[in-house]
Amino acid sequence: MKFMCECGHPIYDTTDYLSYKAHLISDQDWFDFLEEIDSAIEKSGPSEIDKEKALMKIRSLSSNLTKKVYQCNKCRNMFFYNNPPRLEVFRPSSDSVNKKLLRSAHGDKWKGFLNGDWMDNNLAWRVKGFITASCLDEGKQYDDWEILEKEYYLVFNELSANNLLRSSSLKKNGNVFHTWNLTALWRSFN
Repeated sequence: MKFMCECGHPIYDTTDYLSYKAHLISDQDWFDFLEEIDSAIEKSGPSEIDKEKALMKIRSLSSNLTKKVYQCNKCRNMFFYNNPPRLEVFRPSSDSVNKKLLRSAHGDKWKGFLNGDWMDNNLAWRVKGFITASCLDEGKQYDDWEILEKEYYLVFNELSANNLLRSSSLKKNGNVFHTWNLTALWRSFN
């Protein structure tokens, strides 16, 4: 999804882990949601299929109970995406409103992502390569594979050293050159 704020700034919802997007649950629905989680933990059967059914029920409920909320990074307007599908805008009362109201409760300590991708012969892209990362306000575009690869590893090493990375991947022409995942690393230690 993509829409334009009143100020002319584009707002994209084309990936996960967006710092300007949140999922809002009404207080009227919050305790129903918590009860469903409790039920899934306490009453799901012992088999993997039972656990999977309970998990899918919680995910479905969370999708049905939440509204998507977006904040414009430029003017701070807030947009609520309601059912039936409709955007409603709320404007800040002053210029001092925080531009990062929807970011993680972990703030600067949130573990993010890093992705690099290169395609030699992709006519759909205007450039051959790009890097997207949670630490970047916008993705970076590249016309040189060696520069893209070098910058990918610089960002990877910085995020890893600061314990700010949950996953990363570097691909060239569909082939994976590098992949890293915090969850897989954590599981290997347990």
